[in-house]
Amino acid sequence: MKTFKITTIAITSIALLFAASHSALAHEDEHHEGPFSTPEPMVSEIKAVLTGYANEVSKSNIEGMAVYVIQSDQFSIIEGSHANWGWVDYRDNHLRPEFESDKFKITAYSYSDIRVSVADDVAYATYNSRIEYIYDGEAKSKDGMGTVIFVKTEHGWRIRHMQS
Repeated sequence: MKTFKITTIAITSIALLFAASHSALAHEDEHHEGPFSTPEPMVSEIKAVLTGYANEVSKSNIEGMAVYVIQSDQFSIIEGSHANWGWVDYRDNHLRPEFESDKFKITAYSYSDIRVSVADDVAYATYNSRIEYIYDGEAKSKDGMGTVIFVKTEHGWRIRHMQS
């Protein structure tokens, strides 16, 4: 467990470093040479994964979301100041209570300004997000930003870590 947390912290730190360098050096849809170049076919594949994930979130569809992530303890997500370590933790202790709540209902969820960088079988993306929801009978919305780390699997690109 200690090794898992150290690995996750290291991956998160690397992603944040890459995100900072990416935002300082890159513009959407530009391609750069080097270890984090962004070949267009991979960029499209990764954007499709992220967009597919967002579409499933907008439907509060946990099983649909699962298709796009690493469904193991290798998955992690940090939302604000709260972390979930592993897909089962996130699914059972965050998503299910939220999606089954009578007080909360997502009406729209989307990502925009997705910027992708790829190095071999690892990639990261930064994005802007928007959620529209009803909480306790009142319509609300929230805009945010996030970072996602992807890994290439035998089933294609999957989300390994998210931070928003």
